[in-house]
Amino acid sequence: KFQTGTEPDLVLFFDCPEDEMVKRLLSRNQGRVDDNIETIKKRLKVFESLNLPVVEYYSSRGKAHKINATGTEDEIFEAVRKLFSSLRL
Repeated sequence: KFQTGTEPDLVLFFDCPEDEMVKRLLSRNQGRVDDNIETIKKRLKVFESLNLPVVEYYSSRGKAHKINATGTEDEIFEAVRKLFSSLRL
């Protein structure tokens, strides 16, 4: 609703600790020129400041669903699949 003027039916929030995100960003193959711990942590703070209010807004309306994003790709996919299977949209 913030940008588009429409309300989503659900919001997925992939919850991952900062240290795990830093590790993933530093080990990705297509890294950015400025990929270093300090720059990444600054980008994550900006991401958090912009996105957590949105997650909180939709959580208060029962539309945000947290997915634990610390596992493997298959484990995270399975969590999303189970969530979608449990919802009646």
